[in-house]
Amino acid sequence: MLEPAKRHARELARPVFYAEFASDTAAVDAARRLVERGHGVLDAFTPRPVAALEELVAPERSTLNRSVFVGGLIGACTGLGIEWACNAWDYPLNVGGRPPFALPAYIPITFEAMVLFASLTAFFGFLHRAGLPWLAHPAFEVPGFERASNDRFFLLVERAGANDEELQALLVELGALSVSGTPARETPRRDPDAVAVTPNTEPAE
Repeated sequence: MLEPAKRHARELARPVFYAEFASDTAAVDAARRLVERGHGVLDAFTPRPVAALEELVAPERSTLNRSVFVGGLIGACTGLGIEWACNAWDYPLNVGGRPPFALPAYIPITFEAMVLFASLTAFFGFLHRAGLPWLAHPAFEVPGFERASNDRFFLLVERAGANDEELQALLVELGALSVSGTPARETPRRDPDAVAVTPNTEPAE
């Protein structure tokens, strides 16, 4: 499953557990029991779509369709506006007594501009919401994670506010084959008491 970029950022900022399961049924049952106990399941990595996991991990509806609608509307208005500006306002021509702004003749270009803008909005909007390109991911450091595209199901469980040993034992009890922990990645902060050392650039005698 691909989640919004903000979820990937939250994933990097918090310590998490990657729990490996052998089947989709075991992963769904574990995710459901974790949610019932108040543990946060941030994401799921599966070799195929699992509808039950999508309901547990990402219950919110995507807003991409709204962005695509707005992009298509802007494209249609842009295409129709350019045709009107060129043919009816900037350089009107009397061709056989036809009106300079004949709407039926402008429908094809308006439709094509709408499709162009909507498709570009869908493409780049999907990349943004999926957090792509995602060249480096903490999951790549988890042993055996490459099997998530073959025959294994991984749950990303938040460790904040929970005892690591108890949560790990709970995951094993729920049927996890392995549990790997990833510490939070913090941005290094400068020590205010540290003394800055300026290198000597004068040539030695």
